[in-house]
Amino acid sequence: MKKALDEALAAIQRGTQSSAASAVNKLAVRLAAGSDRLAGLVRRDQDLAVESEALDKAIITAVSRQSAQRDVAAEQRSRARIATIANERAGLQKTLAVEFPDYASLSNPLPLMVKDIQPLLSADEAMVLYSVVDRQSYVIAITRDGVDWKAIPLGADALAQKVAAFRKGLDVGKARDASGKSGLFDLALANELYVALLGPVEALTKDKHSLLVVPSAALTALPFHLLVTETPQAAIPDTLEGYRRAAWLLRRQAVSVLPSVASLKSLRAFARKDQGVKPMTGFGDPVFNPALEGPVDRRAASGKVVARNVATIAYTDFWRGAGVDRARLAQALPQLPDTADELNAVARDVGAAEADIHLGRDASETTLKRAALAQYGIVYFATHGLVAGDVKGLGEPSLALSIPDQPSEFDDGLLTASEVAQLRLNADWVVLSACNTIAGDKPGAEALSGLARSFFYAGARALLVSHWAVDSEAATRLTTSTFELLKNEPRIGRAEALRRAVLTYVDDTSSPRNAYPAMWGPFALIGEGEVR
Repeated sequence: MKKALDEALAAIQRGTQSSAASAVNKLAVRLAAGSDRLAGLVRRDQDLAVESEALDKAIITAVSRQSAQRDVAAEQRSRARIATIANERAGLQKTLAVEFPDYASLSNPLPLMVKDIQPLLSADEAMVLYSVVDRQSYVIAITRDGVDWKAIPLGADALAQKVAAFRKGLDVGKARDASGKSGLFDLALANELYVALLGPVEALTKDKHSLLVVPSAALTALPFHLLVTETPQAAIPDTLEGYRRAAWLLRRQAVSVLPSVASLKSLRAFARKDQGVKPMTGFGDPVFNPALEGPVDRRAASGKVVARNVATIAYTDFWRGAGVDRARLAQALPQLPDTADELNAVARDVGAAEADIHLGRDASETTLKRAALAQYGIVYFATHGLVAGDVKGLGEPSLALSIPDQPSEFDDGLLTASEVAQLRLNADWVVLSACNTIAGDKPGAEALSGLARSFFYAGARALLVSHWAVDSEAATRLTTSTFELLKNEPRIGRAEALRRAVLTYVDDTSSPRNAYPAMWGPFALIGEGEVR
């Protein structure tokens, strides 16, 4: 039994290796290097490998075109660059082989077995990992002293359909329009998915306070904390307040998501060096339309649901030729003055200096890219998020920063996932208080493959990301409350602080919409949720 389980565990790890998991492993290898100089050499080798792979893909795309559409000179330049990269990497790897002999084996780690995973878990933690295949799926649950392995009678297509249906009611607009039940969140489906995904291993996992989830395929887009553990009185409650009484998984357990099984080891094995670390840097309240720059009346949005995304215009509409249509973008992005309050409140809780909080025009790509980001324990963004659109070479998930008067390749106002991957971080936590920041790098792609993957590669150990368009006021309350809880009880860990902040919001009876899951449920903790 044990051998069969380890073989199944190894097969699942090999079959579900995501781009985010690969990024965490690359970070772990750099941390294992031991010195800043060696870590720099490792990062250089990794960056060159990424560049070479991208050039290879570009050449394959180019040669598949008709001859009249091909740019032969550009193809030759790409091939020459690949050759140059190969020479530089050969030299780097010779150096690393001598000074960091474990580099090759750490870069291609073997799958972990049960005996490797159990010592990494505390007595109050359970890990569940999923393999989603054509006709059925599998769940393996592991605790420090137990393990279970069960089949799930739902294949890839069925799970994708159920996850899509689950997410339909998760729209902040539904909390405002309570005129009828149409389109509201389905508690019965949330319970059905709990029974299917966690029910088979409930005996092992339900009494553990912390649940570590390793999802795959469509399950990467499922906010597990919104599963419902008991049969609801009604699929759709008569009033929004009825959602408060649901048996949310979040009431029972703090949930964090891991990109892979191996990422648990990667994130827990190497502590950040604390020498010279500053608490936090943050970027918020960017200027999207300079014509409107000036004092903003925070009361103007009172009573309105303001989302930190662009819900009505396609991402592609913001591009004109090879660049961003700044006028269109400026019109589409409402200012977010409350994000300044959010950042300043968090900065006070963590003891960040005023000079490290960048607001208004200072919340720009130029400021970000010129900052020594590796000196900060927390890197925080409070702004609009844009999800990937189908624009070749440009359709990437992005964070909106201040739009410059004269846009350039260095600063066009949109921090894309590929630009994030070029940053140098050494952060315990990156907070993306924006919309849908868990989304994939292109339409239909696996969640975690966009901004999340890039921030892990850049050097983050944990991320706070969102599953959908967040209500700006709710986002401010949830994030500031999370950090206030951590200030008062630093040992509870990020996942538990987020859980308590969310429950305080859900149980606030001052407004019926506080009970609705679209308002309080978007944020997820990815990576290390505990205190180490």
